[in-house]
Amino acid sequence: MMSTRVSSAVHGVHWLSTALAVTVLCLTGCETKTQPPPSTPSPPPVTAAPAAKPVGLAGTGAPKIVLEPTSWDFGQVWQEERQSLTLKVRNEGDASLVLSDVRTTCGCTVAQPERTTVPPGQMTTINVQYDTVGKQGDVSSKEILVSNDPRPGTELYNDDPNPKRGEAHFKIKGFIKRAILKEPLGGLAVRSLDTKPGQSGKVRLKNQMQEPMHLELKTSTIHELDVEIKEITPGMEYDVIGRTNQELKTGKVRGDLIFTTGLTKEPEFDVSARIEILAPIELVPPVMYFLKTDRDPAQRVVSLQYYGPDGEQNFRVTSGECKDPRVKVTVGPTQPPEEWMRTKLNPPVTAVVRSTVSLPPGAEIPPEGLIIEYTTTDPECPKVEVLVTTDKDAFEARMYGRWGTR
Repeated sequence: MMSTRVSSAVHGVHWLSTALAVTVLCLTGCETKTQPPPSTPSPPPVTAAPAAKPVGLAGTGAPKIVLEPTSWDFGQVWQEERQSLTLKVRNEGDASLVLSDVRTTCGCTVAQPERTTVPPGQMTTINVQYDTVGKQGDVSSKEILVSNDPRPGTELYNDDPNPKRGEAHFKIKGFIKRAILKEPLGGLAVRSLDTKPGQSGKVRLKNQMQEPMHLELKTSTIHELDVEIKEITPGMEYDVIGRTNQELKTGKVRGDLIFTTGLTKEPEFDVSARIEILAPIELVPPVMYFLKTDRDPAQRVVSLQYYGPDGEQNFRVTSGECKDPRVKVTVGPTQPPEEWMRTKLNPPVTAVVRSTVSLPPGAEIPPEGLIIEYTTTDPECPKVEVLVTTDKDAFEARMYGRWGTR
């Protein structure tokens, strides 16, 4: 078989050489009299396959969100120096990217996208602004972009314990320099189980400048507190002590204390003040806030913190329920408080019960909200409840309390 194929190939080459020689002779010497021998048939033309329809950048049939930059460290700046950045949001997929929600984790950050629908291969921009007023030291915030990108949150710069699919996180951090530092950072807090006048709290103010500080109270928006200024180190450190001056109901009161300092850098200094008259059982959080655009079911943990005597022995939560059958509530056993709850809080927590709550999406929460009710063994608080709402005003009222009288 092999020799037959080789012989055929050799014969073909010989015939082709002869044919070419005859053709050349005829073309040069007999051009007008002799027709050239018939040529071998040409193969049929090759028809190119139809061009494949473009599938975009990713080739997955889905949008792909890409942030540029992926995070923002604005470095060290002085308080009141507003920071801004243009965040680029690219769609490197092959379907339109839809930003259904863009929000931030604190009111200090503002972010507004140029557009919310981004075709494949295009981008939009978001003007991100960070307000440094009232901040000090290391700060951080986060911009949350909810999109139709099908990838898990772990691939979208999202390091939450339970990252949501399609939810990208843009992290912001920096360091805020102040002429005066306050300890604790939250300001002046009065926490007590006692409703009677005379309950107190304090905050320390430390001068960071070379020039001396001369502290005086200019304005108070929480007249439920009497304020005393006590000099610790002349020109450098002061304690501001607040005492309740009337009987108060269980709940929270908030306001501001504005001081003149005599300093060039911060001639006025604002200190947040709050009064918390505690019930024997405090719910953390007392209210849950969801956006009306939230489309995914959620799970939250509620901590019932007990302040009564011998909490581990005496306190139990016997049930947790909601009238809405979509809400599932499980209640854990009574546990000892964490160390910081016993040593850092005044009054200290004596027992903790944790409850897990499974909730419908924010889009399905009714306008009036949902109530989760817990039954306890404490005779003063046999029933306590948590509000689930999409109403921001209702959330802030229950979370932060009422404003003080001016």
